[in-house]
Amino acid sequence: ANGALYASVGSRRTAVSIDPITGELLWAKRFDERPRTFPRGLSGRGVAYWANPNGTDRRVIYVTPGYRMKALDARTGVPIATFGRDGVVDLKLEADQEVDLDTAELGLNATPLVVGDVIVVGTAHRPGSAPRTMRNAKGSVRGYDVRTGKRLWIFHTIPRRGEFGYDTWL
Repeated sequence: ANGALYASVGSRRTAVSIDPITGELLWAKRFDERPRTFPRGLSGRGVAYWANPNGTDRRVIYVTPGYRMKALDARTGVPIATFGRDGVVDLKLEADQEVDLDTAELGLNATPLVVGDVIVVGTAHRPGSAPRTMRNAKGSVRGYDVRTGKRLWIFHTIPRRGEFGYDTWL
């Protein structure tokens, strides 16, 4: 996009910008994380890109292994301070449930999806078919404003009282 290649690399999912012709590293951004108890920590599928219509605001949307979403200035890699809270949306806090921020097995094993001005993120859990506890955190799909990081909507994959499908879930 605009003469740069954007990706996440390494086991800590460092966000990078690379010149696609020369291979030169333009910038790299790594963030310190919660204790390394997150699921799917070594797997990440990349970053997303968004630009406003005239190209004056260009962003790389990035989800860390600790399940925090950041918007970075695509030119510099500097976090957008007006996105979320000081440049960060903590996706564990936006999950409509109480979770332990250090141990809840919630993460992202996909690239954030940008549709128009909305970032869509899902939830990944620990690989395998048996959660460690019956009180395991539940997954959801959410939409966020790409400019502000404000949550716009949530789809609970296990319906809650008053939501479609709740009466037939069991």
